[in-house]
Amino acid sequence: MVELVLTINDKDGSYTEHAAVVLASIFSKTEQTIRVHIVHDDSLSEESKLKLTQMVDVFHHNILFYHVTIPGDMQEVAAGVHKIDYWTMASMYRLLLPIIIQTERVIYLDCDILVNMDINELWSVDLGDRYLGAVLDQGENLLEYFTSMGLSAELYFNSGVILFHLDNIRKKENWYGEMLNFLRNFPKMTMPDQDVLNAVYSCNYLQLDQCFNTFAKNELDLEHKIIHFAGDSKWWDADSPHAELYNNFRAMTPWGWGGGYAPEPVFEPVQANIPVNPPAPEVQFPEPPVHEVQLLAPPVQEIQPPAPPIQEIPVAEAPAPPPDCIPVKRRYRRKLRRTLRLRRRLRRKKIIRARYRSIKRARLIKYRYVRRSILKLRRKKLRTVRRRKHVIKHLSLRKSRTSLKRKHKRKLYKAG
Repeated sequence: MVELVLTINDKDGSYTEHAAVVLASIFSKTEQTIRVHIVHDDSLSEESKLKLTQMVDVFHHNILFYHVTIPGDMQEVAAGVHKIDYWTMASMYRLLLPIIIQTERVIYLDCDILVNMDINELWSVDLGDRYLGAVLDQGENLLEYFTSMGLSAELYFNSGVILFHLDNIRKKENWYGEMLNFLRNFPKMTMPDQDVLNAVYSCNYLQLDQCFNTFAKNELDLEHKIIHFAGDSKWWDADSPHAELYNNFRAMTPWGWGGGYAPEPVFEPVQANIPVNPPAPEVQFPEPPVHEVQLLAPPVQEIQPPAPPIQEIPVAEAPAPPPDCIPVKRRYRRKLRRTLRLRRRLRRKKIIRARYRSIKRARLIKYRYVRRSILKLRRKKLRTVRRRKHVIKHLSLRKSRTSLKRKHKRKLYKAG
């Protein structure tokens, strides 16, 4: 069984849709059974979870959700990194996969990825005693940036597609402490998660072929590759040359079904070539369980990776395809309409509040302007009065001095 992990931070409501399109591209090309691990925070809604579950069930795969809280010491150190607000705190999730996911190996993918090949080819790569497998970064040459942090430009890999050997990482002493130290020592890094992974694991990793993580360009051969739309231009943008391909895969997700179910896949999934055998009691669940993963940081003085007892994750067998039940579809449509109505009401309320605040703000600005003008006039009058008093006083003093001089001259004249 192929183990696949995606991390989701969905503040604007669109990131889960992109993750579903990534899964659709994988399911359309892969014949093996896939167990999808979704690592998320509070921003993932129950409606999005339901849609992901429905999609994975239709393609006869498994899905597990992990609600994660970042350890306090890592959260405190990561908060000092300048670019953490741009990448969000969820970028730290891939650093904690050895704690969150209790399997031997796992494939990590970003959500701006197109998989146009059988993912089992990546899963079948033998890592041996290495920590991970990744592709060299294809970005601009930042030699000064790498050397300032002690990183090797010749070994620097991209973290968008990574095959993790979690058991080998768990055997590495002080891997968690090394991450904390690097975050603490280089707060001006521009790509926190990728830089940390390179600092800790680039000494012992397998360089994969570029077909497993090819950066997207306008004119690009997509055949038999994993395409990474790194940078600001994404394939879901309307002006992207790959937007039509994105919409084709989107039609295979609940966001493109229009309230119904997608067509059945052409093939039945089979077991992968390299089986992974995590402890799994034979217990069936009606729906995938949701796990609260509370990560505990190791003591500061030892800086050792935490090893809390994590509950074994039961693996449900591949569920049967959902029945063609018209009431369920209608109920789903009613729920969707209700959600849209609530969104429209909230939008109207926000507009009304914004208008009220703008009117109130304009009145306040006008009041402050008038008051400032009045105060200026008062100060001007006060300065004028003070000047007049000063002039009068000065003139009176000159007059008194002149009169005294004249009296003195008269006395001298009479005496002479």
